[in-house]
Amino acid sequence: MENPLKNIEFKVWPDYLLAVSALLLVISVGALFAGAPLGLPLSALFGGFFLFAIGGKIAHYKFRAPEAKGNANVWVSGWRHSFVADCFALLGVGLIVWAIWALS
Repeated sequence: MENPLKNIEFKVWPDYLLAVSALLLVISVGALFAGAPLGLPLSALFGGFFLFAIGGKIAHYKFRAPEAKGNANVWVSGWRHSFVADCFALLGVGLIVWAIWALS
């Protein structure tokens, strides 16, 4: 059987945010099911980070710098906003704001 994780790459910030927030989301959902009083706000907080990271991952792309001279292979980050990416980011920010309000 081939390893399904062999093509995973961490190159840009949405990748790191996805990995960290997914781990924290799983832990906080476990706390929610265990009956911890902070389980729901923490799950919403890390779920918001996860949705925001999905929106960032959808919108982020790399392109070759047109001002690169000669044989230079220069790649820069770019953003292409779309309805789906902006909806994920907006839902994520909304969950984060609600979770912070619920925790305070």
